[in-house]
Amino acid sequence: MDKTKISFAKAQSILKKFRYKPRNEWSQEDRILFKLCNFAVLSKKRLNNVLTTLQRLAKLSDKSHYKYSELDIKLIKELILENLEICFKKFKQNINIIKESDMNKIHSHIKNLKDENLRLENEIKRLNFIIESFVSELKIKEIRDVQDILTKKIKTVNRNKMNKKKAGDRLKFDQESIKEFIKKWDEGYTTFEITESFKKIGVDLGQSKKKRYKL
Repeated sequence: MDKTKISFAKAQSILKKFRYKPRNEWSQEDRILFKLCNFAVLSKKRLNNVLTTLQRLAKLSDKSHYKYSELDIKLIKELILENLEICFKKFKQNINIIKESDMNKIHSHIKNLKDENLRLENEIKRLNFIIESFVSELKIKEIRDVQDILTKKIKTVNRNKMNKKKAGDRLKFDQESIKEFIKKWDEGYTTFEITESFKKIGVDLGQSKKKRYKL
């Protein structure tokens, strides 16, 4: 016989037999069987009493005879569940009773988790925006730095060209040049013509210097 699956009727019949058998004659197996049958019978009877009481409590729902609010019912439920939890704790089994207050705590915890997730998502978006902006600014700065360098180089090249041009435009007023100037002036040349002739001579001399002769 499977002792873990004893029916209520079978347990009752076995208990009747034990009534006529002295306890000092019970074997170890008899004691175990008696306890199993006794629990099966008494638990069913007491559970039936609890269920009958709950059915009687449910009759309070008839509003034609009673007046109550949602808070009244929640208080009754909390009281029953609290006592039920105390009851099952005495069995020393890992059985949890979820009460209305527990449900509220769970809902509150879930809401806090959602709020925190939303906050973290927004924070991640904000940080991504800052990083993207920072990278964009760096790229723009690099472009500006390159532009500044190119601009400086162009200005330097232009300045060097202008300096060379100005240097080419300058006339050498040495003793020979002054004599040549006076000679041409006496011959009837204008100052512009004399200056241009000097510039031409300077250009010819500059070009002749650039030529290299192989010996």
